[in-house]
Amino acid sequence: MGLALKLVNDIFNAEDIYQEVFMKVFKNIKKFRFDSDFSTWLYRITANTAFNFQKGMKKHSGKYSYENEDVDQWLPSHDSVSSDQQREMQTSIMNAMNTLPQKQRTVFIMKHLEQLKIIDIAGILNCIEGTVKKYLFRAIEKLRVELKEYRYA
Repeated sequence: MGLALKLVNDIFNAEDIYQEVFMKVFKNIKKFRFDSDFSTWLYRITANTAFNFQKGMKKHSGKYSYENEDVDQWLPSHDSVSSDQQREMQTSIMNAMNTLPQKQRTVFIMKHLEQLKIIDIAGILNCIEGTVKKYLFRAIEKLRVELKEYRYA
């Protein structure tokens, strides 16, 4: 549920994805071959279901919005930063996240918010570790460019 919520940024859509993932797992549990951890398999199903959901959202609304995501955990907790400045930083972070391609955003979330290891992310996304590192590097570089005004704040 946590990963679905972070990927689609809407509690109602995340609940729909969560329910769909549960049904997929229930129907396909016999196909699980124990080649990986169960959690890796579950993350892969969740990520793929969220990807498909986002593709559907883009078809129907043009561009998917991440405006509702809670990014407070990314913001510095300085007493000297006013609530207005925090809101401004939060908006800037969300705008920067909107610029990331889906795979880069997903890898960034899995690594930095879900705190998964590179090898586990590779298993979830069914790719090699080098590909995960490439997505992560590019995501961080894009975020650095987009958020350069906060670099020394």
